[in-house]
Amino acid sequence: MRNRALLSSVLVFCAAVLAQAAEVRGRVVSAGQNPVADAVVLHRPSGLKTVTDAEGLFVLDLPDAERYVLEVVHPDFYEREFSVGRRRSGQTPVLVMTPLIKQSEEVVVTALRYPESSIDVPAASTVVAGETLAEKLVPNINDALQDVPGVGALGSAGFSLVPSVRGLARRRVLYLIDGARLESDRRTGPNASFVSPEDIDRIEVLRSASPVFYGSDAIGGVIHLLTRAPRFDGGFHGRLQTGYATANGEKRVGLGLEGSSGTWAYSLSFRYADAGLYRAPGGAKVLQSQYEQGSLLAKAAYRTDKREIDLGFLAARGTDIGKPSATAATKPTWYPRESQNLVQVHWKEKNVGRDGELLFHAFVNPNFLETLTDTYGDGLLTKESYAKTDSTEYGAQLSYSKRIAPRFRLEGGVDYFGRAGADAVNTYTSYDGTGAVTEIADELSYVGGSRRDLGVFVSADYAGIDRLDILGGVRYDVLRLKATPLGGSGPVRKSEEQPTGFLAVSYKLADELTAFVNVARAYRLPSINELYYTGISGRGFIVGQPGLRPESSFNIDGGLKLLGRRFYLGLYGFRTLIDDMIERYRLDPSTYTYGNIERGLLSGVELEAETFLADGWKVFGNAAAIRGRSLATGDPLNDVPSFRFHAGTRYWKGRLSAEVNATFALAKDDPGPAEIAVASSELVNLKASYLWRGLTVHATLANVFNAVYIARADSDAQIEPGRNFRVGFSYAF
Repeated sequence: MRNRALLSSVLVFCAAVLAQAAEVRGRVVSAGQNPVADAVVLHRPSGLKTVTDAEGLFVLDLPDAERYVLEVVHPDFYEREFSVGRRRSGQTPVLVMTPLIKQSEEVVVTALRYPESSIDVPAASTVVAGETLAEKLVPNINDALQDVPGVGALGSAGFSLVPSVRGLARRRVLYLIDGARLESDRRTGPNASFVSPEDIDRIEVLRSASPVFYGSDAIGGVIHLLTRAPRFDGGFHGRLQTGYATANGEKRVGLGLEGSSGTWAYSLSFRYADAGLYRAPGGAKVLQSQYEQGSLLAKAAYRTDKREIDLGFLAARGTDIGKPSATAATKPTWYPRESQNLVQVHWKEKNVGRDGELLFHAFVNPNFLETLTDTYGDGLLTKESYAKTDSTEYGAQLSYSKRIAPRFRLEGGVDYFGRAGADAVNTYTSYDGTGAVTEIADELSYVGGSRRDLGVFVSADYAGIDRLDILGGVRYDVLRLKATPLGGSGPVRKSEEQPTGFLAVSYKLADELTAFVNVARAYRLPSINELYYTGISGRGFIVGQPGLRPESSFNIDGGLKLLGRRFYLGLYGFRTLIDDMIERYRLDPSTYTYGNIERGLLSGVELEAETFLADGWKVFGNAAAIRGRSLATGDPLNDVPSFRFHAGTRYWKGRLSAEVNATFALAKDDPGPAEIAVASSELVNLKASYLWRGLTVHATLANVFNAVYIARADSDAQIEPGRNFRVGFSYAF
């Protein structure tokens, strides 16, 4: 009788528990939206688990709660945790896994302006995932890209460095933020460091020219920042992040919120970072290496079977952004304020005509940048030079794509980019020995600057021949530029009409091996600043050249891509011939100007590889060798990095991962006309991560051996930071 009573009690208890259980359903997919079968889905607090079916679906009966943290494990994917809510009518959470070999599922949108598997794109491209940015604890976009083959950096040091691609930069590499073109009046070209790395879903780096889809300024490729989109899972989520670095006392904090209901989803994030002067090996502080920055990113998204709408607003404010230099003690330069205000709308109509899509995109970005240089003599301030450039960038694109046949896709469209109200105002204030103002002089370097680019393009993708994929496109641009330069009685106008095109072929040599070749003609219109700006810059004094001619290029690159279940190998070669290449020259140690050279040639090879030698153990590496010369004089070109080799290994054990990597750069002994020679360098870094119930801890130790080195051939380049420990915490709720 006693046993029966005990059994009855157990049954009643179990029935009560089951009555309070909640059914949690979901679907596990790869980055390419393919179902992941046989993945283990675990709810660790209860110990309950299940396995996904052939469609990636799973069902778990869990104790009743508002939210659950689920762990998903599969041998071909990185282990991840997901926060999901109780099932709501008609909504199934989708859990996206990242493959161990990312190229196996990687989808890119930048190369062809529509989603395509990266292994099938006939171009050299690399994707830096948001998870990678989080693990590296990078403070800015430049640092995020320095492990990409063929990517270097421009600038002296600090926060305002700008990436280069295959030895090309300074407006030859186009920056996009969610498809919106980024412009800048900085000497080194656009700088996207105002976008917080925590807000980025991925960065697509296209190292092949892309003139047909983007027009001017894409001679050297495209760097496309795609920010995080809100999830459609019917729940509300948040993420709190904070971090600290020892080399410069950097403090970072951020809060991200997102939710969805029915066909609408939204997200909102706040980010703030503040850093002092960084310390070089030995403890010396590098002057003017400080920065402070904050941003707000708001998004709203609408989804139905027929329509997709995305709205976005990014407001970023930078203050006291230093510019390190050799003269920082007596002539410090910094950016007191920078402001960006990017508003965007994306609209996609599906099934417009049979298997057709209509895309519309528009953006506007009012922005300004201030530059301040103080000059000291005998410890006293003698002169203050202030410059402010401001403008509004805007643009729109309308395109239509249609799959004419199962293996034939046609796309065409028109896009417009403009700058309006571009003004550059300089103010020079002189002081006497007592600190009293003796003179104030205002100077309008240029006013009323504007630029208008109108382009029409068409492209085709045909894969109807066995193992062969042929892509091609043409574009025609009409460009107008005007400004009233210093001393001018009226606006000076320039106009250009430029045809461009490309032809690319990829051929599958074997199931795992693809070869491609890509030929393109591209061009670049000189910027308003290069033509008309004369005054102070972050570097010193710059002299504009109104007679600059547009650049035009002939690009050819090709490569091999070998992809297996547990390995990837990419080998690429390129040759870029640029007519009327715009180069930068030093008139004296602190004064620069521009000029066209008859013809410049850049060529090189790149290699990237990764493989899993065993479960949880990856080895990876890449290398790039680039050469740049003027064909008129044989002299080396600016901005071409020396040979660089990057390699490392990573190990996973449950929730813990650890990595060691090293970068080796050969000496730069053939500097360009505005550069200096630099010695070789070796850099070793460590990083580790730990994941526990929504809390993620990342830690990195950069420059483990406290090496003293200069990373760039910039004539003002400073010694890089010494040993630097970073730690970051992220909590998802």
